[in-house]
Amino acid sequence: MNMLCTGNPNHNTVASVVKKYFSEAKFASRATGYDLRFWDSGSETHFREQIINYNIFINSSFICGGGQLSLLEITHEEWANAGICGHIINIGSTAEYLGVNDGQVNNKVYATYSIQKRALKDRSLQLNGLNNIKTTHIIAGGLNDGLPGHETWLDLVHIANTITWVIEHPCLIPLIEIRANYTKSNK
Repeated sequence: MNMLCTGNPNHNTVASVVKKYFSEAKFASRATGYDLRFWDSGSETHFREQIINYNIFINSSFICGGGQLSLLEITHEEWANAGICGHIINIGSTAEYLGVNDGQVNNKVYATYSIQKRALKDRSLQLNGLNNIKTTHIIAGGLNDGLPGHETWLDLVHIANTITWVIEHPCLIPLIEIRANYTKSNK
């Protein structure tokens, strides 16, 4: 298994827990020489050239302007062209459920985040199983990144356990959702 995960594993993110659970994983972030915003053609070319060295791609970093969606499509395209039977795991958000009447309509950043995560999910579902490439979209509800107020949110270890289960499962798992188990004592 050759795994590439987006994000900086030195920050308290999905990438950090992937680093703990998958010691051989490599990471794509500005800290590791990738600019996944693709503001210049060289950065996209670099990603295209590198992604064919992997058969597991964890698409975990939100990148404004549809960046996660672009990474999904480029990975699927490059793997299909190279005959790679891989697995793309997209990390979504329960913010996908927010709609135009969610009270956040005037918060452009949050509304855009919600729309882009929904688009990622929809495209992931469309591509699942095509060209012998699995895609899984994990809807994660509030990740505990160590920031104040996030203590009762989903521990990152649960994301790692879910990723492990999805990778090891023989069936197609197009969509899965995981949330923290809130109780009266930790709300």
